[in-house]
Amino acid sequence: MEDLIISDDSLTSVKEKVVLITGGSSGIGRATAQLCLDLGANVVIGDLNSPRTPFENASNLKFVQTDVAEWESLRNLFIETEKWFGRIDHVFAGAGLSMTPDFLEIKLDENGLLAPPNTETVDVNLTGSIYTAHLAIAYMTQLARNKTTGTGSIVLIASSAGFMNFPATDYAMSKHGVVGLTRSLSSKMKGQVRVNCVAPSWTDTEFLAGFVDLLRKVGSPLQSPEAVARSVAFLFVDQERNGDIIYSVGGRYREINNQKGGFLHHAREVLSVPEKAEGFMEKLVEFQIRHLQQQSS
Repeated sequence: MEDLIISDDSLTSVKEKVVLITGGSSGIGRATAQLCLDLGANVVIGDLNSPRTPFENASNLKFVQTDVAEWESLRNLFIETEKWFGRIDHVFAGAGLSMTPDFLEIKLDENGLLAPPNTETVDVNLTGSIYTAHLAIAYMTQLARNKTTGTGSIVLIASSAGFMNFPATDYAMSKHGVVGLTRSLSSKMKGQVRVNCVAPSWTDTEFLAGFVDLLRKVGSPLQSPEAVARSVAFLFVDQERNGDIIYSVGGRYREINNQKGGFLHHAREVLSVPEKAEGFMEKLVEFQIRHLQQQSS
């Protein structure tokens, strides 16, 4: 499988576009925001925390305090962005949490009964991505005053943990879910909104605080957030890409979902499912939706 080359020239058409980024105050989200600002885009970031240090080229940057796990808070981010710019061209659901150490830990509540698991990571990583995608589709297709220039695009963030046996249960599960969300929405919204995904390997962000030296000792490739940001911007601007997942490791990129030799290619072989069956499934889902709507009316 060949590496994907992302040139500087391939990113220039993000200029003057309206880009909304969740989790934009730090890590991969911040690196993506800075790259888009450098390329001349209008950028709105939503995050629980305001940026710790100033951005460069920040005249076209706006910030809205946002909790992606809270619908009203996230909806307000989109409302404010539409008020400022009249449209939203690209959305990056970059907000995320690492694993919860006590996920599924057996704890008793004040009544001595088993307490529920801590779902904070799932709420942010998966539910937040669902909320973000739903709002993005609504604003790109119906709610904005001005039409999105070209086909609007959504980029979700998964992880290499979304494809592997990975012992951080809540984190891995949420990233598996983001992969499924990408595959399903990219089929459902084809021709209206492009939905793609980035799946970075080990990246030098605050998530890895305290572990960077260990990763280097064991020889694990480590990449910068800026490297991942380039793959996000690339998916923003390439109008031909829909349902793609770009895996990055050590600053190298591969599209691993749609291309020959990718996950869908091998899934069809393992499951003995011909490609035409996928078109049948789309028709079956449409039929089921119409049937349910008729029943409820």
